[in-house]
Amino acid sequence: MIARLPGTDFGLRRRAAGAVLGCLLLTVCAAPATTTRWTKTGSDEATTAREVQACQAQANAALSTQMGINEDITATLGGNWQRSSTLGIETGSLNRSAAGAATRAFNNCMLAKGFVKGT
Repeated sequence: MIARLPGTDFGLRRRAAGAVLGCLLLTVCAAPATTTRWTKTGSDEATTAREVQACQAQANAALSTQMGINEDITATLGGNWQRSSTLGIETGSLNRSAAGAATRAFNNCMLAKGFVKGT
């Protein structure tokens, strides 16, 4: 038999993770499509594409890490948020924070490689 602490709901973690992922996907899909062009003197399109891909991998890793942290936060506080009817607000805030961390990781990576952001 598995001992559980009173008031813990391990199914909440899975539901919350699904809600977080769903909200993040909606946020990304609903965002206006803007094209950012990264340029670097002496860099051709193939090199730029490789560097963008490498930085996107770093951004994805940052997003994954932040989403794991968000899952832990939701597992700890999700019951309280649910009882106070703020679960959606809180998960939305966590999602925006995670997306921001990924964007910062990508931008910092590109800047560190000597690229300049243009439109």
